[in-house]
Amino acid sequence: MAARVGLDRSMVVDTAVELLERRGAGSPALGEVAARLGVRTQSLYAHVDGLDGLRRELALRGLRELTSRLTAAAVGRAGPDAIDAIVRAWLGFAAEHPGLYSASLRAPGDDAELQAAVAGAMAPLQMVFRSSGLVDEDAAHWYRTIFAAVHGFATLRHDRMFTLPFDPDETATRMIAMLVHGIEADAGKRSTRAVSRRGSARRRSTR
Repeated sequence: MAARVGLDRSMVVDTAVELLERRGAGSPALGEVAARLGVRTQSLYAHVDGLDGLRRELALRGLRELTSRLTAAAVGRAGPDAIDAIVRAWLGFAAEHPGLYSASLRAPGDDAELQAAVAGAMAPLQMVFRSSGLVDEDAAHWYRTIFAAVHGFATLRHDRMFTLPFDPDETATRMIAMLVHGIEADAGKRSTRAVSRRGSARRRSTR
């Protein structure tokens, strides 16, 4: 097979995404991508660093798509409404693009580009946490909690493990309500303590 004229990284990744979306999970092999593009497998190495490099590119694409979805969901919203919209958008992305969602689950390690992509996906929720007074450790724990809830729900639904005869969407609504309630309660405690500390500081300054 002759090399395809104009082949670039974007075309390779686009083709891999197309194959990934068709199968729903599991990165396509380099040979599959090459065959789809009509080139030799070796030709792909000029654009991606082997299979792991392709998986990295798929992770970046998935994270950027997720970031776009979550950012759009958060626009014009705040507090509980924003959390509800972000979580639903996250669940929606996982349900509509299971392959790309799965590909996005890659630990960034010391890869600066992946770190930035992960941070971008986290940003919408982190902004809500900050506006609620939750920062640093508190924000990290709540982000992990939501991440675990979304991933668990999305995985179980995709694998058809919700076998009881009740609407999974209602389950998602109740799950989100529990998360929002917990976050509001935690934020309320932090706010109360902050007010108490400010009051104590003022009393000390007048002694």
